[in-house]
Amino acid sequence: MAALVFAAAFFLVGAFAGAFAGSSALPAGEEILPGDGSIYGYETFAGLLLSCSKYHLAVLIFSTSLLGVLFIPAVLAFRGFALACSTAWLASVYPERGAALALIILGLPSLLTVPALFVTAQWGELFALRLLSVFTHRPLSAPPPRRDNRVLAVVLLLFGAAAMELFVVPPVVEMLI
Repeated sequence: MAALVFAAAFFLVGAFAGAFAGSSALPAGEEILPGDGSIYGYETFAGLLLSCSKYHLAVLIFSTSLLGVLFIPAVLAFRGFALACSTAWLASVYPERGAALALIILGLPSLLTVPALFVTAQWGELFALRLLSVFTHRPLSAPPPRRDNRVLAVVLLLFGAAAMELFVVPPVVEMLI
């Protein structure tokens, strides 16, 4: 539970910084949605799946390292920053419909990817802590996590987010624009 609270704190710090940076750093009035109907820059399901899972993959890679204890919170802070910065910028670029666009383009997939990221980060942080405890020859007081279907849940959430980005978001955005 402590790893989850720790991860959430870093995510929120990144989100606050991103909201501040995104609302003031870039000039308003610049169009970011291309007229060809593409929103995310990928047209295939595999590309969207990779895009949805890039932070999760970074957490998995860092969880196999002693420095994962430091880098996993940094990944969460960066994800919070990127999400909030993109949302604030989208809202400032499209004043009339920016909030709705941000909610659809960024919010809908994030309903699936962010919880999956927290689950991945919690397990990755615990694994990195175990590696660090073995390396420093100090026992870890927390018991090892029990086996359950969290990996399957994360995979299903990521596939669902990619499907949402492919099939749900583009028609809704087209209706708004």
